[in-house]
Amino acid sequence: MKEFFKKYSYISVRLFVTQFAIALFGLGMVFVSAYAGNQKLRVGSSIGAIVFYLFLIYVHMWETGAKDGISATARGTARGLWRGFAIGAVANTPNLILALLIAGAKISGAVGSLGQVATSVALMLEGMYFGLLSVQLGETVLSGYVVSYFLIILPAVLVAGLAYIIGSYNLHATNILIPKNKDVKNNGRPK
Repeated sequence: MKEFFKKYSYISVRLFVTQFAIALFGLGMVFVSAYAGNQKLRVGSSIGAIVFYLFLIYVHMWETGAKDGISATARGTARGLWRGFAIGAVANTPNLILALLIAGAKISGAVGSLGQVATSVALMLEGMYFGLLSVQLGETVLSGYVVSYFLIILPAVLVAGLAYIIGSYNLHATNILIPKNKDVKNNGRPK
């Protein structure tokens, strides 16, 4: 466990910093569309920010998986395909803590203080989801449901795990991420 944190703490922090940057981007997009008064634009910009966020996770984790795959092949060891999911979960620990605080405040009835602070911090930290969480579902917006704060953690963890696996086997979802190399036949790209 100590080796895992020693080796992958940097990538976990990198994923969290990426989340924070995209959260600010997503919040900016949502506020602009809210100022325009267009709910469809707010949801659309939120979906765009989420897709961009998941793509950046894919890039970081594919690279990490590719490095570990090369290392595992060279050493003849197991690939440890669970690592990508674990790295994604570690990077989303602040989100999970906030979701647990929101759930605890809702269950205990302390919605006034702890619940509002945790909800505000969660909406700022997960700003790319803000437009989706503002959608009205029944009489309540999605941000009023505690389960939504747990559900928005899943895409990042799943993409991190799957990208790690894809990178570990040196598979490519797209040729965009393969660097150009004029010294290699076919530019190093699979046909």
